[in-house]
Amino acid sequence: MRKIVTVVLMVVLGGLFFGLNVALAEEERNQTVMTISPPNQNIVLVPGETFNGSIQVSNSAGSPSDLKYSVTIGSLGLTRDESGRADYEDIDTDTVTGYNQIMEWIKIGKEKGTVKPNESDTVPFTIEVPMDAPAGGQYATIIVQNDTNSNQDVNDGNTTGNGLAVQEVVRFAAGIYAEVAGETRKEGAILENNIPAFNLSSPLMASSTVRNDGNVHTKAKFVLQVWPLFSEEEICTNEEDATESSIMPETERMHIEECNLPAIGIFRAKQTVEIFGEKSVMEKTILMCPLWLLFLVVFVIVALVIWIVTKVKSKKPAKRADA
Repeated sequence: MRKIVTVVLMVVLGGLFFGLNVALAEEERNQTVMTISPPNQNIVLVPGETFNGSIQVSNSAGSPSDLKYSVTIGSLGLTRDESGRADYEDIDTDTVTGYNQIMEWIKIGKEKGTVKPNESDTVPFTIEVPMDAPAGGQYATIIVQNDTNSNQDVNDGNTTGNGLAVQEVVRFAAGIYAEVAGETRKEGAILENNIPAFNLSSPLMASSTVRNDGNVHTKAKFVLQVWPLFSEEEICTNEEDATESSIMPETERMHIEECNLPAIGIFRAKQTVEIFGEKSVMEKTILMCPLWLLFLVVFVIVALVIWIVTKVKSKKPAKRADA
C-alpha cells in the first residue's frame, strides 16, 4: 500500500512539474524580444548642415512572430523636479527647452515597420541643424515601441472581448547626445561629498551631489574605498572601475555609492568625486553599530550610573540627632 501511495505522489508531482515547465515554455515562446542599437550616439552638429544617421531594430531569433513597431522622438533627462534636479529616468515627448530643441530638428525616415524573427530593420533619421542653432549640447531620444494597434492571431488564447490580441507595450529609447559646434562652457561644482560617521545598519551609503554649470553634458566620476580601521586590505573599492554618471547642462545630480560592511565594527572610508577636472576627497572614520547594540550600551551605562549613585549614597554616614 505504501509503495502504491508513493508511486501516485510521484506521478502527481511529476505531472505538476511537467505542466509548469510547459506553461513557462509556452509563455517564453509567446514573447517577442526587441532590441535597438546603438543604445546611445555621440555626434557633432554644424549649424546650417544636415546630419544623417540610423538605428537598428532587431527581433530575436527565439521570437514566435513578426515584430511590428513604431518610432517617435522624445527628450533626454531634462525634466526637473521641484529642487531643480533633472529627472534622468523620465522621457518627455512634448516639452521643448533650450537643450532639447533638437527634437524639432530630427526627421524619422521610417516611422513604422515590421521585423521578422532573427532579422533587423534600419530606421534612418536626419537632423537638419538651423543656422542660428545655439552652441553646446542638444539631447533627444529615438523611442521605439511595439505597435499594440496591430491585430495578432486571435487563436493564441490571449485576446480581448472584441477579438483583438492583448500585447504588452515595450519601449526602448536610443539616446542622441549632440554637441553643436561653437563656443562651449565646461564648468561644474561639487555641492556635497558626505560619508556618514555613524551607521545603524549595512550598507554604508556615501552621498554626493554635483552640478553642471556648462552648456554641454559631462560625466562625473565617483569612487568609494573602505578599509578596516587597522588594516590596508580594502573591503570595498571601485577605484579601478569608477562609477560614471552623465550630467546634463545646467542641472544637479545626487549620487549614492554603497558598501556592504559587517554589522559591527570601526572602519576607514574615502570617497572621491570629480567633475570637469574639479576633485573632492572625503576621508572619515565610521562606526557600524546596530540599533539593538546601541540600546544595550545605553542600558549598561544607565545601569552603571544608577549602581554608582546607589553605592555612594549607601557609604555616606548617617546624620546624628540633636542632643
